[in-house]
Amino acid sequence: MQFDRDFDITKTIKTIEWLKSQLLADVSQLFSGMVEGPAKRSDEHIDTLANMVILIYLLGKKLGVSYDTLDLKMLNRLKLGMLDSNNTEEWQADLASLSRHLDKTRDLDRR
Repeated sequence: MQFDRDFDITKTIKTIEWLKSQLLADVSQLFSGMVEGPAKRSDEHIDTLANMVILIYLLGKKLGVSYDTLDLKMLNRLKLGMLDSNNTEEWQADLASLSRHLDKTRDLDRR
């Protein structure tokens, strides 16, 4: 039925817009909190960062990207970043560390 389909599309668009606005609000909250200093609000920073990751996964799903596809794309981008000779050693080490973390998480999910 056309009405149901239109309603689903409208509902999806509203959800996407809500996710986008929440993500922007969290970015704003994080940046505002950083002005006050990292030690002052570290728990809030962690909560906000965790929420942003969740929102990105949910937004990706609403846009038709599976969680696994997003994970694999991140791993591929991390590996490309590690191969980029323009990156500093510290940056490459951070990328390698994150890549190992994601690999480990994916291995745990397969069990």
